[in-house]
Amino acid sequence: MVQIVKHQGYRYLVVGLIVILLVVMVALVGCSTTQPSPPSRQIPPAAPQRADLLCKIELAKIMADEDFAELYQVIAAQNPDIPQTLDAALGQVENQTGIDPRDLTEAVAFADTSTLIQSVESTQGSSSSPYCGALVEGNLDESSFILSIEEKTGQMLTRGDYQGCTIYTIATLDNEDEVLSIAFPADGQFVIGTSQAVKDVIDVTVGLQEPISGDVFNLYSQLSDALIKVASRVPESLTEQIPDEIPLGPINVSMRSFRDINYATLTLTKNEAIINAEAYLEFTNEDSAKTSEQLLWTGIEAGKYVVPDPDVKELLSKVHTSRSGSSVSLTLALTVSEIERLTSAMLAEAK
Repeated sequence: MVQIVKHQGYRYLVVGLIVILLVVMVALVGCSTTQPSPPSRQIPPAAPQRADLLCKIELAKIMADEDFAELYQVIAAQNPDIPQTLDAALGQVENQTGIDPRDLTEAVAFADTSTLIQSVESTQGSSSSPYCGALVEGNLDESSFILSIEEKTGQMLTRGDYQGCTIYTIATLDNEDEVLSIAFPADGQFVIGTSQAVKDVIDVTVGLQEPISGDVFNLYSQLSDALIKVASRVPESLTEQIPDEIPLGPINVSMRSFRDINYATLTLTKNEAIINAEAYLEFTNEDSAKTSEQLLWTGIEAGKYVVPDPDVKELLSKVHTSRSGSSVSLTLALTVSEIERLTSAMLAEAK
């Protein structure tokens, strides 16, 4: 997953910063809010213990914000093949899947990160399947919800019983050999995901399993209210792909400290017309955190002079790093108009 261009080593040092911006952009494709969120509940979601990634998305707030709808139009203007307004895009989802996103209020996605990575890296023809799912809340009626999916997709969902709960199975739109399971473990809530993940959620709901706890949930609970918030373990199968060192001008820079990243969190918030992204990297020890923060700071400062792209220069100037103990933070604040301009420029250049 980590790719290095040897003759442009400085770019590796700012990959994390660009990723943050891309996450913001993805969120804006269908997200929004201008009102403060209520205090978060520290009750564990029905995600199972096996999960080591949690991601909460405030769907209703995200879809209601006019700024994000406007940004979607900026993005769509560069791609005439997609719906040109956010409302039209949501309508297309409903027409293709039978699910109206406007009926949904929030979603909590969960996953086993190791299986996600294995699935991404698996070769074609591999039967590797990730362990993942999403708990979705909204204005839902099980019978009409399933009937709508069957009518729009032209598929009759298979039905099975598990712990007194009906599990519906449907082939994905991209690959008929891949299936998703859907169940309604509680009123106003459904879970969608791979088979075992959905069964485990049902087990949690009926009391046969304990809900998620431990380090990832503790980090997730400490995050402030946000449009999107993520807490995840960073598995060794990912960090081991970070090279020992990368060339930077006449010297080689050691990257080994980044292999000690243990957990990561991300929050995306909106205050008036300002989008804030804040990422934390939790290291196994303070020495690696200190070294990594110094490398990130050096990369950001050097990038302001080395990177020729003025848009990237502007982005780097708005990223700030800090460290507390074994935790390193990266923060980025952009106005909606700045995001619109940067997004438009980057998409135009990519054509």
